[in-house]
Amino acid sequence: MEAVNDFCQVAHREDPDIRSVCLERHRFTRFLFGLPVSFLIIYCSVVASFALGEAVLPTALYPVGMTQVEYVDPAAGGRSLNYMLIYPAAPDSSATPFKLFLSTKLHLFKDAPIVADGLKHPLVMFSHGAGGNGSGYAWFGEYLASHGYLVAMVYHYRANTFDSSALYVRNRLWQRPRDVSLDITHLLRDKSWGTHIDPNQIGVAGHSQGGFTALWMGGARVNPDLFLAYQRRWKDNQVVPAYLREQMHLDAEPASDVHDDRVKAAFAMAPGDIQGFGMDEAGLRQMTIPAFIIVGAGDTATPPKENAEFATKYIPHAQLDVLPGQVGHEIFDNECDQVGRDNYPDACIDAPGVDRAKLHDYIGNAALKFFDANLNVQRQRAN
Repeated sequence: MEAVNDFCQVAHREDPDIRSVCLERHRFTRFLFGLPVSFLIIYCSVVASFALGEAVLPTALYPVGMTQVEYVDPAAGGRSLNYMLIYPAAPDSSATPFKLFLSTKLHLFKDAPIVADGLKHPLVMFSHGAGGNGSGYAWFGEYLASHGYLVAMVYHYRANTFDSSALYVRNRLWQRPRDVSLDITHLLRDKSWGTHIDPNQIGVAGHSQGGFTALWMGGARVNPDLFLAYQRRWKDNQVVPAYLREQMHLDAEPASDVHDDRVKAAFAMAPGDIQGFGMDEAGLRQMTIPAFIIVGAGDTATPPKENAEFATKYIPHAQLDVLPGQVGHEIFDNECDQVGRDNYPDACIDAPGVDRAKLHDYIGNAALKFFDANLNVQRQRAN
């Protein structure tokens, strides 16, 4: 500032044209500093938003599309990786919702075109529970997508409902966060989807083992000795077929650091098995991004005290929400249709007085507010 003032003082004596420019600069500076501080803050925020190219999402809800994405990971022998992508879609009055297996009360339009609003949208990756699959949480993807998010519901390799092996569900746990990172890279590079995603607005969410994965990707670490002990228990488990135990290696190195710097916030639903997988106090303290941890008070699969509460106690920037009453572990799954209720009552039928639909609204809203705040998502003001 002093150098500019010195320049203008010299110009004032030597060049009338430069003198006039400097005079206008002086008047504008005096005008700005005479404005209220509140106006200056708003002015600077608007300028910064345009400079950074930040999208401002509308308050109106989007229709929601879904599609299945499959690609090959050439670095690991051609493994097929999969996810269901749920996204804000273009309006189409003639479209009919796709019926998702065993689920009800969803409004997803299969292979609908993505909305052509010219905006960059935030992305959330979702990691399912052990032996589950991404479609089982489509309600969560729909909730966020209706508010402008792209949500990738991962089908973990050899660890999902349709293709599951103890080799991956119980031994190669580190494959989960690694594959989510590969999915992020695939999405950002994809010609159809990448142009719609803001690479600076990426979050991760998950349920149960997927909730653990979300915290793991966010920077929490496992204690290598504890992780090896966990692997050893399964390798020595005589109930597991011998050919699988032979493929189970005792190796903590791949699990030592699986965090992804592109992930800016983590939303963990009933995460587990926090301590069983090897996360101790020191490892949880390594997580530096914000975390929101939510669990039912009646959860017996991942008891809150040993898991969600333990993690929240030591993660530096964590918020805990315990849903009161008899809310159990499966509350985070889709609402089930009658076929699901008849065949999978433990997963589909909640305790008396527990309203899954109302809780989904509550959980979805909590996730939306959390990600909006921590991914710096800008929204239009309601009229």
